[in-house]
Amino acid sequence: MLMYDQSFVAVMTATKNEATALGARDFGSEHVLLGLLASDDDLTQRVVRSFPSLTTSVVRDAVHGALDDAPHLARLGISAPDPAMAATPRRAGGAPPRNKHTPELQSALNQATAKWGQLRRTGALPKERKVGSAILWLAVLEPAARASRLLHAMDVDADSVRTAVLGAMVPAGAGAPEWPTEPTVGPFTRLVQQVFSRTNVAR
Repeated sequence: MLMYDQSFVAVMTATKNEATALGARDFGSEHVLLGLLASDDDLTQRVVRSFPSLTTSVVRDAVHGALDDAPHLARLGISAPDPAMAATPRRAGGAPPRNKHTPELQSALNQATAKWGQLRRTGALPKERKVGSAILWLAVLEPAARASRLLHAMDVDADSVRTAVLGAMVPAGAGAPEWPTEPTVGPFTRLVQQVFSRTNVAR
């Protein structure tokens, strides 16, 4: 049976809270990024020390103001909404999102778990017995994830953040492993992907 550690559970709880606060029906990679920052576990603290501009308030404003869509809207002659002028997001007491995540997030999780699994098989990353928040960090940093596009719009380099995450996952003094581009998928990775996707992806 696949087991999650406390950091994973805390991030997913915070993710659903953030999605609810922003009025989202389902949660995507942008809400997971907010959940990671809000849960503030040991790994996140190490990452944020290297990227102090990554705060919940800044990312929340970027999500609410659709900062990642601003360049596309500008080409159409449309201004992105000003987060300060946008409607007040739904807060505690509002209907929570369904216990489902977006296909965009599932795709990012599939890519990240395949690459993570390859690094585990080769010994480049430790084979932890439980799945922690690191896999969620790796998923939100996948190029196709909305969270990654938001970081780019915020002038935060997702590849550099990923290097910081990987560096925090290996023993002290060991260099961060190179992130695969075309990973092979092993049985453990397939199990992780099945667990993530089973009944949890919004249709």
